[in-house]
Amino acid sequence: MQKFTHNFSTLHYKISGSGKPVLFLHGFLEDHSIWDEIYPVFVDAGFRIILVDLPCHGLSRFDGDNCSMSQMAEIIHAFLSGKNISEPFVFGHSMGGYVGLELLRLRSIKLTLLHSNFWEDSAEKKKDRNRVIDVVKKNKNFFLSEAIPNLFAPENRKKCESIISSLIQKATQIPTSEIIAATAGIRDRKAAYDLLNKNKVNIIQGAADPIVPAELMKSELEKLEKIPEIMLIENSGHMSMWEQPERLINILKSTVID
Repeated sequence: MQKFTHNFSTLHYKISGSGKPVLFLHGFLEDHSIWDEIYPVFVDAGFRIILVDLPCHGLSRFDGDNCSMSQMAEIIHAFLSGKNISEPFVFGHSMGGYVGLELLRLRSIKLTLLHSNFWEDSAEKKKDRNRVIDVVKKNKNFFLSEAIPNLFAPENRKKCESIISSLIQKATQIPTSEIIAATAGIRDRKAAYDLLNKNKVNIIQGAADPIVPAELMKSELEKLEKIPEIMLIENSGHMSMWEQPERLINILKSTVID
């Protein structure tokens, strides 16, 4: 991977293919490799694919107490500007969707939220984030071994067992301070109802997503002036790139067809 530096943070990235740009943004505790089974389909279809390790993840480092979604978006914005990449399709998984929303405040993009959301944490959820920070400080590896399997629908955990083990192992390489900083950044993100009211944002939802429950998504969508279409993936939790990869690829491909 190549390295881009901005305001003392690093962004590791790789670019494949040519054509219309498609930027993939991974989620919390992940890195660019979550897209390894997905992005080659788009390269073969004639797209220019941009994969990144977001700050506080993978090879990309961050120096600070709060790795905010807006700071992540700022470095992505600077990177895209430096590479003369305009109006990319952006697929943001979970935390990557939060970064995508902040990026939408900075530039024109075609955003798809994948197992993500557009509201801020409730008071109770903020308390949960603080508890995560406390647990990570005491025993990072215990937290990872508990949190990562719970991203998958219970019925899919057995078939995804090796993937879960790999995700846990990779996440152990993230410095404890950066897991804490990213957790704080997710906790403190702001709602983005205004963005969905003003822009077309695609939403892909796992029918059995334990992190973004379908009923909660439905209730939050009702607060919008114009409700976007939900593309539902049955038999999937929060990780459809492994739980239902063929269905996910078909949906993602449909979003980049003009």
